[in-house]
Amino acid sequence: IAKTNDDTIYSGPKFNDHIRSTSARTPEEERLGFKLPEGFEISLYASEPDIGKPINISFDERGRLWVTQSYEYPFPATPGNGRDRITILEDTNHDGKADKFSVFSDTLNIPIGILPYKDGAFAFSIPNLSFYEDSDGDDKADHQKKILGPFQHRDTHGMVNNFIRGYDGWVHACHGYTNRSTVAGSDGDSIRMISGNTFRYSPDGKHAEHMTYGRINPFGLAWDERGYLYSTDCHTSPLYQLIKGGDYYQWGKEEDMGFAPDMKPMEDEATALCGIAYYGDNLFPSNYQSNFYIGDAVSCRVYRNSFSFNGSSPIGKKEENFVLSADPWFRPVDIKLGPDGALYIADFYNSIIGHYEVPLDHPKRDKIRGRIWRITYKGKTNPVQNLATATEPELINALNAENIGVRMRAADQLADRIGKPAVEGLHQKLNSADATSREKVLALWVLQRIDAIDAELIRKFAADPDPIIRTHTLRIIAERKDTATEWRDLAFTSLADDDPHVRRVATEILQQFPDMVSVEKLIGFRETVPEADNHMIYSIRLSLRNMLRHPELMRDVARKNWTPEQATVLSTVLVGVPTNESGELMYSYLKKQPIGGSELPKVVAHIARFTLPNEINNVVELAKSRSGNIINTEWSVYNAVQKGISQRGGKEPANMDDWGRQVALKIMTDKNPDSAGTAKREQYEDLRQFAIDLAGKYNIAELKSAVLAVAKDTVQEQGVRISAFRSLLKMDYRNNTNLVQDALKDPESKPDFRRRLVTLLAEFPGQPTLTVLSGISSPAPDLQQPLIMSLSVNEGGKAVVFDKVRKGEIYTRFLVQPQVKERMLLNATAKEKELYNELVSNLADVNKEKQSMITGRVSDFNAAKATASPEAGKIIFAKNCALCHSINNEGGMIGPQLNGVGKWGAQSLAEKILDPNRNISESFRTYSITLKDGKLMSGLFRREEGTNLVFADASGKEFSVNKKDIKQRKASALTLMPDQFENAIPQSDFNNLLAYLLTIKN
Repeated sequence: IAKTNDDTIYSGPKFNDHIRSTSARTPEEERLGFKLPEGFEISLYASEPDIGKPINISFDERGRLWVTQSYEYPFPATPGNGRDRITILEDTNHDGKADKFSVFSDTLNIPIGILPYKDGAFAFSIPNLSFYEDSDGDDKADHQKKILGPFQHRDTHGMVNNFIRGYDGWVHACHGYTNRSTVAGSDGDSIRMISGNTFRYSPDGKHAEHMTYGRINPFGLAWDERGYLYSTDCHTSPLYQLIKGGDYYQWGKEEDMGFAPDMKPMEDEATALCGIAYYGDNLFPSNYQSNFYIGDAVSCRVYRNSFSFNGSSPIGKKEENFVLSADPWFRPVDIKLGPDGALYIADFYNSIIGHYEVPLDHPKRDKIRGRIWRITYKGKTNPVQNLATATEPELINALNAENIGVRMRAADQLADRIGKPAVEGLHQKLNSADATSREKVLALWVLQRIDAIDAELIRKFAADPDPIIRTHTLRIIAERKDTATEWRDLAFTSLADDDPHVRRVATEILQQFPDMVSVEKLIGFRETVPEADNHMIYSIRLSLRNMLRHPELMRDVARKNWTPEQATVLSTVLVGVPTNESGELMYSYLKKQPIGGSELPKVVAHIARFTLPNEINNVVELAKSRSGNIINTEWSVYNAVQKGISQRGGKEPANMDDWGRQVALKIMTDKNPDSAGTAKREQYEDLRQFAIDLAGKYNIAELKSAVLAVAKDTVQEQGVRISAFRSLLKMDYRNNTNLVQDALKDPESKPDFRRRLVTLLAEFPGQPTLTVLSGISSPAPDLQQPLIMSLSVNEGGKAVVFDKVRKGEIYTRFLVQPQVKERMLLNATAKEKELYNELVSNLADVNKEKQSMITGRVSDFNAAKATASPEAGKIIFAKNCALCHSINNEGGMIGPQLNGVGKWGAQSLAEKILDPNRNISESFRTYSITLKDGKLMSGLFRREEGTNLVFADASGKEFSVNKKDIKQRKASALTLMPDQFENAIPQSDFNNLLAYLLTIKN
């Protein structure tokens, strides 16, 4: 094992390229390149040819390791032709290395999740989650029963994964990136999951339940002693303690009640976190126990995170890296605690791990190799007991095992195999004076699972001196969903418990009792909770929200007079109740009670969307008065009311128009952005752009000269100028089109500004626009693509494009660029299609040409990188990329955040910038939207808001379209990212841009 302290061995250029430049190592060579803390030892448990391409691992009750392997990935096999495997690994001579390999099944299709169960295993294989039964005990599956499915699998790197059995006896699992799945158990009760989610299902397949909503691509689950479930996610946060029913952040998603909290933010982790293990044993040193171990498949390392509690809220802390590798092919995709007290790591060993960063069919994707590593501390291990043949007394004794996995599998055996005959022995254990906390906890859960627990037992242990036992007893009450008043009263009492975890579970129980007393208790309890206990606060609000979704209770709540503090608590909850009743209640609160700060826009948006239609005029006036005549507040509140009205599909009342005019006039006539009652200077340009947009929307004659002045101001920010031209066209389309023409001809206009102006004209199809666009002769190469795109939406515009191509004013090559081709052929006549095909028939393959261009660009960069300026590149990024992409929380959130993008390497970055449609995520495809009035729009789908669909355009701005106005919505094969940067960014700027991006390592 490497002993050097030179960490450059474990990072640097060879770890940055998406396609590793190094050669594959043998397992022993790879082992010698690992670095671990002093005293820890890593050894090979299994490797090729016995296994290959491991994805998920799981231990059974006999101590054997089950592993899913995929040779098909990333392309699913045709139905019935899968050749992927599940293999059972066993260390028969107890030397720490697998020596027996039983192929359980070899006909699977990219299997990921795996969990041994009884005489078989649950596994996901496209498209279903099934139970594979070994009915004759030969370690080979001979029957298959579908449990849930079909799951969507359009994105094979984000599918159902990481099955884990809970204290509750259910199987918990992650649902991965991009895919949208609606599945149901045999009872027909379906759940719908979009991208990152977690769910659970009963082992008999009767029922499935949603557990959490949101996140991007969760890939790992782990339990702790208190009954909390933890997870990691590739793109949002490394560490979560999941709150049942919680709604977590997800790209393009809005949550008015606020997103559920995480444990720590991303630091220098890559966006490829895989697998999470909680070390619940005593063989590692104490400061390594009760830690989380998480794999990073891009940075080729394993992280260690400790945590502490602030009240009931866990605070994660990234510790020194646990495993570093000198081999860039090391890909830790899953980590599990073994029954022997060792950590096991599934290593997908590959030169390529990226799904979209590298072509899926790239020949360097390894299809053979794979390793499983075993980590111990100074060789310490537990003897492994065969729980599958253990007697009832032996299993009850195993409930006290130091290893949390052994304890929980012993509980599974008692519940699944022994059943009711275990009741007497479990009661004896519970009544034993020397029974430990963990024995009592699991004994109670087994009794719950076999339906042998009674009220007397619950009452007894709800008052146990040990807070962990009290916590689990309350969890059992929540699991039983028993609505007896006795348990509500117990929850009330538990809100005053000394232990914060007991108090938190009590808040969760109360949603089972949706009545006024429960509401009052939770509101009162919320007032005692410090702001730092964010998990407790979210749990309270979640329970209140769920209770207030009962209309009768909401009417009772509306009739009660609340103190200002109580009303504030309710107002933050009601925005999460999407009903007319909640809107009316919120409206009544706002009339009596001022609500300020960041909550006010959320509140007025909710009221505008859900209150009675005949109250809209009054809502507008109330919202206006609550703004306090402060411009930046008024701006955000006006926007919120407008959003709420739009989401309900309503028409804005006249006083909304009047208010908009007043706001616009205030902003445009304010000469001092730092004066009292105005926004801070950094918000000033946003305010001016907003006012300019309103001037166009309402055709405010008093602002025409001011808007015109902005449009002509060549030192003005380009986005503001474009908004000014848009408003001028809305005010007087025919006459003001000439202003656009003049700006296009102005020699002082910068190329990027011309491109944006030409793109703007696509929003205003008509003869004046066609005249302006047709008059652009011999356009520069960087202007040709937007010119074609804008011409093509005008009647007769395609003919102009064909004419310019024939004259040599537009390069024929642009016609076959994916976005251009799609737009030119959309709604084209038969004659237009014929002309198009005739013009492009002799062109060479665009992909080959693209690759040649990219190779040349990278070669030029490599020759000039010594003089390239990252500082100048940062400016290029801000100009061309920051509208949609963020780095370190600065920039737009339309596209994926680019923290750590410097690890990609120059070649991969160049391919993504210059050929963005080569490999794209389904989440970033655009849609072409044809409106009933004939207008054509395109954008990235973000979310649904009431009767509106929200998209993002190429400038990074979101726009809403009402469903009733859409004639056709067609999914594109393309990303929103422009594919003409080869023309827009010259080589010198490109060199600087790459130099900057390559500095972004974290």
